[in-house]
Amino acid sequence: MGDSLKLRWEGGNILDKKVHEIGVIALGSFLENHGPVLPIDTDAKIASYISLMASLITGAKFLGVVLPSTEYPYVKHGIHNKTEEVLDYLRFILSWSKRLGIKKVLIVNCHGGNTTISKYLEDLEKEFNLKIVMKNITFIHAGTEEVSLGSVIGIAREDKIEDHHYIRYPEIGMVGLREARESNKLIDRDAEVVEREGVKIDRKLGEEILERAIKECVECIKKLLK
Repeated sequence: MGDSLKLRWEGGNILDKKVHEIGVIALGSFLENHGPVLPIDTDAKIASYISLMASLITGAKFLGVVLPSTEYPYVKHGIHNKTEEVLDYLRFILSWSKRLGIKKVLIVNCHGGNTTISKYLEDLEKEFNLKIVMKNITFIHAGTEEVSLGSVIGIAREDKIEDHHYIRYPEIGMVGLREARESNKLIDRDAEVVEREGVKIDRKLGEEILERAIKECVECIKKLLK
């Protein structure tokens, strides 16, 4: 039966039957404090949501979410893993994706600490003979953009927004993470924004961010189709 079976590649609402050669992987973080409004696996859920939506719109294959995550050593707001552990998990997914006929991969990353993975993508491309693109979509940690997006996708406790303050929860905006602020100018800049403006839920902003993020990922998939 296997030798005679013909798959209907053109079936369904897809951009093109060649889109089956493109896989989408979500990359985030599962164990990370985000104040009282957002869950500890916020980054993984946002990455998975955006990745799955881009997959549904285009027909590209959603290959799942990477479980381990990495972080800069000076950022201490969660439990993370070694870079090599993230790469090993990616190797597992990439190895199996090849068996599905995948030739190109989009990694949607929504955790700032994972951005360092990008420098290893060329090695992974050579190892698996795949084209790999990484799209980073990150926000001020537990700040207005992230809680607003979280509200839109249904993972936020909106009734906790009044308690969502960096004095009580130092990870918000990383305002209270002194070592991180001293070690990274961008983190310090973001912290100053939260100190100055606070954090609020703006559903219109969240909808705009979500729509833009999904659209950008869809465009990445379209480029991979060419």
